[in-house]
Amino acid sequence: MNQKKSKQETTYLRFFGLAELVNHGARGILAFWMIMGMAFFLFGDQNLIAPNMKNIGASLGITDPNEVDWKFGGIIPVLFFILGGLVSLSMGYLSQAFSRKHLLVATVLLGEIPCFLTAYAENYDQFLILRTLCGFGLGGIFPLLFSLIGDYFSSQSRAIATGYVSLAMGLGVGVGQLLGGILGGADPINGWRTSFIYMSVPSFFFVGIYMLFCKEPKRGGAEEVGVDELSHKITLKDFKLLFENKTNLGAFLQGLPGCIPWGVFFVYLADYYEHTYHLTKEVSAGMITFAAIGIFIGTFFGGVLGQFLYNIKKTYQPLLCMGTTFFGVFPAILLLYAFDIVPHMGLFIALNIVTGILISVTGPNVRAVLLNVNEPKSRSAIFSIYNLTDDLGKGLGPVMSAVILGLTPDRGLALSISILFWIPCALAWFLVFFNYEKDEANMHLMMKQNVS
Repeated sequence: MNQKKSKQETTYLRFFGLAELVNHGARGILAFWMIMGMAFFLFGDQNLIAPNMKNIGASLGITDPNEVDWKFGGIIPVLFFILGGLVSLSMGYLSQAFSRKHLLVATVLLGEIPCFLTAYAENYDQFLILRTLCGFGLGGIFPLLFSLIGDYFSSQSRAIATGYVSLAMGLGVGVGQLLGGILGGADPINGWRTSFIYMSVPSFFFVGIYMLFCKEPKRGGAEEVGVDELSHKITLKDFKLLFENKTNLGAFLQGLPGCIPWGVFFVYLADYYEHTYHLTKEVSAGMITFAAIGIFIGTFFGGVLGQFLYNIKKTYQPLLCMGTTFFGVFPAILLLYAFDIVPHMGLFIALNIVTGILISVTGPNVRAVLLNVNEPKSRSAIFSIYNLTDDLGKGLGPVMSAVILGLTPDRGLALSISILFWIPCALAWFLVFFNYEKDEANMHLMMKQNVS
């Protein structure tokens, strides 16, 4: 009976491209899906403000459009991502000293409790403090997630696995924004408050199951060479070595400019659709959801395609990222000047989906690239640094647009300038392309030397 059940588990996991999870037993499989759930809801509150900026402002006594743009689209993302970046940076060290399972539980609770309390904010200062504190969650979970994924899966399936994680995060953002738009449209006074409750409460359920029934994978257990990660404590010298790896450097360099458009895309786009194209709040949020569907497709199948190309020739993976990032600029800008397309709703929906596909292929692949060229003992640290550049980009994007929006009445121009930052992002992939194979080979050589 147990053999039959094990065979069924293997079959369904192989169907999803996650066959390696079987090696971790039932508790490991449960842990993976609980991690997906926590990632979905934690990222789900990230863009709850976007479809309701004016509603929230009115509820808190702020009605001037420029003040709304600056206070909700500028100041809050900056403080949110600064705190998140600092927390993320500390995770490289903390994950060496404490259980990643316990750190993950603490991180999710520190992010979701202030998210829940945001629903009860009575003024802007309270709202600002609570939204800033949510940065604990997003900053802390990122390096922990990918450190764990690196130990669940080998290099032969990591791009697919990171695709699932990236998918959970992206879907959370999209669904959260849609929910916020629907609730805000139905109840302009208190709908935004309800959205913060709906996107935080389920996380406590996932945290409880994960804490009681799940376990974290063995550190370094997915590598061909056995390692004892806990015997090594992260030092400043390790951070220096991480930057000497040119693939790491390329990933960091593409991350900063590449995240600036992401910081804008979901923060201002729904509002842009509503007030520039004169769509209803619900339809505007719906268009963002169609973009999120594209992101769903691009994230998952981008990870599958990246893994397929990696297994053929490793350098094809960064080449894929370079191409999709560069060509994603064009439909993204077209979204801002689609006055002739918007009346043809089917065509406009298709444009949102195609844009979402192209701009999301890089996400799962860059994370798989980083896992493949760094030793298990360094992965929490590497993702803490990567997340710091990611947070800086996401924080700078809305601020840049808020500043430009204050200087020009042309909102399309302001958002277009931000989107153009995907071009230097694409160019930074050349550094990964020329060093990927060499850096991965060096990583495996160092691991063998450490064991011997």
